[in-house]
Amino acid sequence: MRRCKAAVIGAGASGLMAAATAARILGKGKILVVEGSPKPGRKLLATGNGRCNLTNLSIQPQYYHGDTLPPGLFAHYSSQRIIEEFRQLGLLTQTDPQGRVYPHSLQAAAVVKTLVGACQRAGAELACSFPVKSLQPVRGGWLLTSQSGEEIFAQRCVLACGGQASPKLSTGSGYGLAKGLGHTVTPLSPSLVGLAVPGKGTKAVKGMRCKARVSLYSNKRLIKEERGEIIFGDQGISGVCVMNLSAKLREIPRKGISLTLDLLESLSPAQVFGYLKALCQSQPDLPAGELLGGAVNLRVGQALIKNLGLPFAKPISQLAGQELRAAAQAVKAFYLPIAGPLGWEDAQATAGGIPLDQVNLKTMESLQCPGLYITGELLNVDGDCGGYNLHWAWTTGLIAGKAIGESLRTG
Repeated sequence: MRRCKAAVIGAGASGLMAAATAARILGKGKILVVEGSPKPGRKLLATGNGRCNLTNLSIQPQYYHGDTLPPGLFAHYSSQRIIEEFRQLGLLTQTDPQGRVYPHSLQAAAVVKTLVGACQRAGAELACSFPVKSLQPVRGGWLLTSQSGEEIFAQRCVLACGGQASPKLSTGSGYGLAKGLGHTVTPLSPSLVGLAVPGKGTKAVKGMRCKARVSLYSNKRLIKEERGEIIFGDQGISGVCVMNLSAKLREIPRKGISLTLDLLESLSPAQVFGYLKALCQSQPDLPAGELLGGAVNLRVGQALIKNLGLPFAKPISQLAGQELRAAAQAVKAFYLPIAGPLGWEDAQATAGGIPLDQVNLKTMESLQCPGLYITGELLNVDGDCGGYNLHWAWTTGLIAGKAIGESLRTG
């Protein structure tokens, strides 16, 4: 049986940060990271389209969902703290105009290499292809057993397995391990994910991109608005602004959900109508199918005209004022019914998890199981797009790693 001071289950963002932090305190040969996959950091490599959005200059509780975060948490673990942490590990960063922080090389691989290297230099060991089948409290610590029957004894243990999003990269096994130890898990659902449109509502505009103000409604009640680029898919709609809205779905009934897209936010409905009236005078022979082609994405404009039931070949000079008003309204409020979120395969984060009131947020230690620490996506906290989820992973990893290192050094 292999023995160590502390075992970290999961070589992802929070797990590697926790291991590196604890190992710096305890020294060589005390920390063991076990990972079910053949290589560490697989999900990290895919974040930010392979660029790894590390954090955001505007880290505030308002960008997080799930359980309420304690006041002052991000005052101590700010974006500057995370940037400096990575600088000390040798990784330079850059910030885009929206405040999103990336590795200077814009390579997620550089982040993984930095974290793995930090673990190795501090003396932490890494054991890949070690999927943990069971985790049991035993006298003096914890017994980890792999699917092949290998055993590890550790005085402390960190659950850092990641959530259920992107199941090819993260299995969500940590929830089962936590439940087996007496923790509860709130209902899980995909977050930071596109929204499904029933039927063939987006098929005609699949692959199209455009800017819009997107409004989420529940039974005609406005829930939240976001702005940005939207992407139409075969089964629904996505884009950062839509993905941020997906986090609100846990708060509302699944029936009666809809989106409206304002495709010309800079113009009022009256101004759009005026533009269309003037177009009828200046281009009277333009076919109705091209009425909106000078204002919005061509295929999206054609889809709007089709939805209105206007004959594509009819000259726009022959359109009635009521038809022009309907076209203007469609541009300002393109209506899409929503069936719910797209699946786990498309999700970037997990909504739900282990409630925060089951851990000590000053140490990330379980209140049910002393000596067990829980970090990252396993907890009932998920953030918007833009580096917020990784910031949560770094923060919880740092807290847990420091607490483990200090408890074992003095214990």
